[in-house]
Amino acid sequence: MQKKVATIGLVGFLAVDVALVALALRPSHPDGAGAPAATPVASFTTPGASGATGSTKTPAATPSSGTTATSDAPTGPKPAPVTEIVGALDATTAWRATTGSCDKGGSTLLVTSDGGKTWDKVKAPARSVSRVQPLAADRVFAIGAGSSCDLKQYASNDLGATWQAGTSVSGGWARQLDKATDVLTPQDTRAQPCGASTDVIDLSRTSADEAQALCADGSVMVTEDGGQSWADDGSVKGGLALGNRIESNRLTTYVARVGGDCPGIDLVRVVKGKSLESVACVGTKVPSGAGQVGVSIVNAAGWIVAGDAVYSGNADLTKWKQR
Repeated sequence: MQKKVATIGLVGFLAVDVALVALALRPSHPDGAGAPAATPVASFTTPGASGATGSTKTPAATPSSGTTATSDAPTGPKPAPVTEIVGALDATTAWRATTGSCDKGGSTLLVTSDGGKTWDKVKAPARSVSRVQPLAADRVFAIGAGSSCDLKQYASNDLGATWQAGTSVSGGWARQLDKATDVLTPQDTRAQPCGASTDVIDLSRTSADEAQALCADGSVMVTEDGGQSWADDGSVKGGLALGNRIESNRLTTYVARVGGDCPGIDLVRVVKGKSLESVACVGTKVPSGAGQVGVSIVNAAGWIVAGDAVYSGNADLTKWKQR
């Protein structure tokens, strides 16, 4: 991990959507990335959603997958803003982060380059971290804050060994760390997708214009204009974390919850006006602490962090293994 630090500055952060290849040549534009087939889409906010190449059909032999979710009330921890983040590049490279807080600090970062077999701890670029997103095997950006809670963007070109100095966020997506109802968007630094009195549990973007927010009351809200306006996009009671990606040219929404017949994390597909579809039952234990479940859904895989446990899933999200 001891590589020379690239000196490319962070400029022109709000570029139009372009391919990930172009983005890889311009590390200063993480949220200006477009949506090519290989671009990752993470569960906490990510650049460049992509169309899934894996089949979304559910194998009949998997009893926990592709079934209509039960209407049982959620039995897990009360939904709270996510504090354990996972941001994936693909089935091999992923980052985990603990958000920490602006006043007390405590943010942590870990990265895997071998599919979760081993994790390396790296120094976080700020006291608190609201978002972490890999752009390539050794390139990553994060959005975080110091004691003032003023969000800044940071970039590393050596797998987190060193970080460029933080700069003002322009064109980015992230949850604000000082007020749980607020999110930073390209068009509004203090958007409130869930309303003025309802916390945002999680936020996931698919392009410079499109993103979704999971609300404490279970609502899923969507914006298609960079955060200027938000509309109802479904609901899942007890939702703990949100992930999405583009499948067959359509925004597809996944929410992690606890309840029904699943003893662990019930990953459901959410479609407005339709019953929840249980895609997979992941693991057998659920952390008791608030905000300790995170989701990242990318083109070739899915990742779920549940407290200290980490799980990765195949492209159609029906088969999962603990890492």
